[in-house]
Amino acid sequence: MASGKPEQIDEERRLLYVTMTRAREHLHLLQPRRFYLTHQHRHGRSHVMAPRSRFLPDEVLGLFTHRTAAPSCAADAMPSRLAAPVDIGARLRDMWS
Repeated sequence: MASGKPEQIDEERRLLYVTMTRAREHLHLLQPRRFYLTHQHRHGRSHVMAPRSRFLPDEVLGLFTHRTAAPSCAADAMPSRLAAPVDIGARLRDMWS
């Protein structure tokens, strides 16, 4: 999110336009739930909620499929058992072959 200077807002708009128009088959727009504040204690947990892009008004939201990740509190909790490892390299090779 640009800070409010006209040049930065124009750059933000341009970046969104370029990313959306370069998609060939699928377009995934991600919105983080929160941003952690900088310059805090190394164990600090202060954050601000992340707003949606100013260039995606409410009127166009019906055109998107909405998916939500696990609640943020679940991400902070320790898992009761470890998840099976995922071979990202193999998945990428399979996707491109």
